[in-house]
Amino acid sequence: MNPLFTALLVGPLLWVGNWIWCLYRNYRAAKLSGLPVLLSPFAPDGMPYLLIKGPLRPLLETILPFPGIRVSIFGWEFRDRHELHDRVGPAFILATPDLNELWCADPAMAQVILARRKDFVQLPIASKIMSFLGGNILTADGEDWARQRRLVAPNLNERISEKVWSESMEQANQMVDYMLRQPGGASRDVISGLRAIAINVLGQVGYGEPKPFKPMELPRDPAAAEKSTYVEAISLCAELLVFAALIPSKFMRMSFMPKALQTLAVAVENIPGLTKEMLEQERKRIASSHSGSGSRDNLMSMLVRLSDAGKSGDKQQSGLAGEAGPHGQYLTDDEISGNLFVFTGAGFDTTANTLAYAITLLAAYPQWQEWIQEELDRVLGEQEQTESPDYNTTYPQLARCLAVMLETLRLYPPVLHVSRSIKTSQTIRTAEDKSYFIQGPCVVYINNPALHTYKSIWGEDSLEFRPSRWITKGADGAEEELITPARGTFSPWSGGPRVCPGQKMSQVEFVTVMAAIFRQCNIEPVPNKEKGETMDQAKKRMLVLTEDSMPRLTLQMNKPEEVYLRWVRR
Repeated sequence: MNPLFTALLVGPLLWVGNWIWCLYRNYRAAKLSGLPVLLSPFAPDGMPYLLIKGPLRPLLETILPFPGIRVSIFGWEFRDRHELHDRVGPAFILATPDLNELWCADPAMAQVILARRKDFVQLPIASKIMSFLGGNILTADGEDWARQRRLVAPNLNERISEKVWSESMEQANQMVDYMLRQPGGASRDVISGLRAIAINVLGQVGYGEPKPFKPMELPRDPAAAEKSTYVEAISLCAELLVFAALIPSKFMRMSFMPKALQTLAVAVENIPGLTKEMLEQERKRIASSHSGSGSRDNLMSMLVRLSDAGKSGDKQQSGLAGEAGPHGQYLTDDEISGNLFVFTGAGFDTTANTLAYAITLLAAYPQWQEWIQEELDRVLGEQEQTESPDYNTTYPQLARCLAVMLETLRLYPPVLHVSRSIKTSQTIRTAEDKSYFIQGPCVVYINNPALHTYKSIWGEDSLEFRPSRWITKGADGAEEELITPARGTFSPWSGGPRVCPGQKMSQVEFVTVMAAIFRQCNIEPVPNKEKGETMDQAKKRMLVLTEDSMPRLTLQMNKPEEVYLRWVRR
């Protein structure tokens, strides 16, 4: 028999045999867990399946009988919410030819997974993507994570929150003025405007770079990207993060590549130089402050002072809360770069998209605008609408504004799942004396959309937008207080020791923007007159836009430009 013919015949047979054996082996390992098992014939992250599964999702789900096909396609959690878990169980194993995946929507199990940070570590591919500009608090594990947490987290304090409050108020007031100046108060720039607020707040709080409000326009061609600022370059990377992290910039620069990727390549190549220049300038400012010229107080200056003081062992010189001094207790420049990217890219995208969903939902449900305006009128009283209220006395009283954020995050969590992985087999024992053996290595996902919409936890209206579910009367029956959900049932900022250190910053920014907008305005959808659309139909269209979403860096609407709203002064 011809050797070439033999190779062509035997090669595929060997590949199929290995595929069947791997799937069978992993299925047996999954059965040991005691959990329900679903099968996927494809490795979810394998090529070329990774490239085709999204566009071909309807076809794949129709022609392939494997129940795990749906689970293997990115974004299924948002499409299904709690439905699949209702049928299969609160936790199950997806057996694949590569690594098995544990999908958890069991609050007790989720709580254990998030608490055991040394056993359930960051997913390697997620760490690779999020650390492409340097190691950071999000991607680090073990003692490296503990060191960064000790140094960074204590400095995201009330001093930073107060700056977030004042800058958010200023930016939101400018946005209101911009919207009211549009013909008839109607604008399609609402979502880009909210993204501008988020990035401008980070520019001021993170880097001491104030910028006046205007709807966000990122560079869209390589020539414009050459002149982009650090914040603009980071924003481009956040928008196309997977490409930025995994595809070499030289390849993206090639003439046959789409212009968007060529533009991204320029931004990626410019970031190291922009970062170095920023750090050098900040160190010069800090040195000048020692001679009486004054220093800035922002996130970058804190990280630089903390790092330099740690290297020299001078904790008092830093003036910060971190434990600087002993060898290794400082941030390298690479880690400063990585942490600035995480706080800028991830912080910008999560807050901006939460604001986008909230504003669109409030336009569809005007009764909740009135609900938060009752609170604003009570708390702010006769203050001028453009006056910036005091942070320390006002923010704690705006429980309804924060409830709107929590309800938005419940239905539209920016991160659909909290990802972890295990390298060796682990036993998960819950408070209910249940025990599950998970054979390693294995990928672990905590399914936020399912946990956030279970009827047994959130009630029969679990899929409805009802911010008042988060409010209860205080002990004296007068002041309203926020409800604290049961542990393991609500994790938009992750949970356990690795809870997001920027949680308070994002809450302050969201509440401030809500307060600034709705103390001055009401918003409503603009009906499509050409189609004879009524106001009720326009409101329903807003809800369709929120459901037409896909996860990118975070969950985002596919057609944000169709959020067309009218702003009316109260």
